[in-house]
Amino acid sequence: MKGIYRTGLVLTSIVLSACGGGSSPQTPPLPPVPPIPPSPSVAVTSGNINRVQAMNTSLRIEVTAQAANFSPSGTLYASASDGDSLMQAPVTVSSNSNGSYTFALDTQASKESGHYSGKLTIKLCSDAACNTAQAVPSISVPYDITVHSPNSAWPGDQLTPLAPWNGVPDWATFQGNNAHTGYVPVEIKADQMQLRWKRGAVNNSTSGYNASISPLVTANGRFYASGDKKLTAYQENDGKALWSYDTSGLSNPGANPPAVDNGVVYFAAGQQNTTYMIALDAVDGSARMKSAMSSQWERYLSPIVQDGAIYTNSGSYGGMYAFASTGERLFFQGLSQTSMWSPATDGRSIFAYTGDALTIVQPKTGTVLSTIRDSSFTNYVYQLGGAAVVGANGGVYAAAYANGYLNDGSIGNQLIRFDTAKGFLDWRVPGVYRVTPAYADGVLYAPNFNPYRLEARSEADGKLLWSWVPPLGGEVSFHASPVVTKNLLFISTNVNTYALDLKTRKVVWSYPAPGYLAISASGLLYIQSPDALVAVNLK
Repeated sequence: MKGIYRTGLVLTSIVLSACGGGSSPQTPPLPPVPPIPPSPSVAVTSGNINRVQAMNTSLRIEVTAQAANFSPSGTLYASASDGDSLMQAPVTVSSNSNGSYTFALDTQASKESGHYSGKLTIKLCSDAACNTAQAVPSISVPYDITVHSPNSAWPGDQLTPLAPWNGVPDWATFQGNNAHTGYVPVEIKADQMQLRWKRGAVNNSTSGYNASISPLVTANGRFYASGDKKLTAYQENDGKALWSYDTSGLSNPGANPPAVDNGVVYFAAGQQNTTYMIALDAVDGSARMKSAMSSQWERYLSPIVQDGAIYTNSGSYGGMYAFASTGERLFFQGLSQTSMWSPATDGRSIFAYTGDALTIVQPKTGTVLSTIRDSSFTNYVYQLGGAAVVGANGGVYAAAYANGYLNDGSIGNQLIRFDTAKGFLDWRVPGVYRVTPAYADGVLYAPNFNPYRLEARSEADGKLLWSWVPPLGGEVSFHASPVVTKNLLFISTNVNTYALDLKTRKVVWSYPAPGYLAISASGLLYIQSPDALVAVNLK
């Protein structure tokens, strides 16, 4: 009996232990702690502000910032401030589809020349007076802006390494290419535009009636300019001269502006019975060819080179010559007695605009394919002072540029479109168009001297799309033709050179010197004035 009793106790003990009898209930696990929501942020993505500004002008600054976990309370307002009082306080805010914001503001035009650097602070507010801050109260970005006057000392060279842009051609002839569009297929950031070097003038290339129009051309890290009876090659890196070809040995010496193609520089030289088309090796300046032409005392713009043939204005009583690269004369086509122009081409035909007509000739043979006349033209001055511009869909654009100087512009002229596909003068816009327009993507950018403004006109019908008026009271003329890129337009007045944003139509960069403009494949902007040549880094 005792043994059985003990066994029963043990079993009972085991059963009670297994059931947890006598112990308190287990504490249930705590619920998971919810994650802390990320803090709202607005981060600047557009980079630092680095600009050059001509004194008495204002620049448009745009700061882009990416928002994360940020929803503005009501409308997002902003206000700008900086330690130099360089920026104007008003800020325009726009939201973008990717969740970012663009903050647009302007610099003060009243700042004295000098170097300004510091931090721009943009307050983010929920009221227009900026008394109530948003969840992210502000953003900031460093700035470095140099304000230059015409009398400012040169700040020093910035000889950064040069490398060519991919897919960007060199500035090979008048207005850059054989269509004379002044277009360079590249996007340029204003904050990357910094002064590179400055040197003495490469020639006396002036502006105005009967001016010495002699813009430079570029190729393979060099630029070439004619002047003082010479043609000279220079290094793009630092502006130093490499070699010169002197025409003083001619009985009537002179060097007209050049063109460059496939390692050879071409230019018309001399006058009267010692007029030649000369070709020089672009590397060492050695002579490649020297072919005789006829002329009186005329001056010419750059020739063009197309498929191994060189075309130039010349002739004792007006006309156009064509030469093979070997120097053989291909043809001479007599035209109206007008000088200071350059042929143009669309790659299929050669166009010669002489004011009274656009003559279309077959390449290399000179056979006249058609002539489109302008019966309203009067040949007052026997010079053109520009070139035809080849657009799309058979459109060729021009004006009797030199006539725009007569009687202080009161006679005027017209910007016209020739329809070369159908053979008639399509439309005309009255004005005072003294310099060759630029062209890109269906838009002509034409400086008009009366009314004084830069005009953007539709190539289809000449309709005014928008215009821009230079800001200074002393600006009364345009020095030379504009240059246009994918996003910026460069224009030079008699006082300053400006870069305009094509989207906002605001000035984003300026420099206090006028000049002929060119952009090389090395990423340099040239401002060529009668006093100096300035090179600007674009990348």
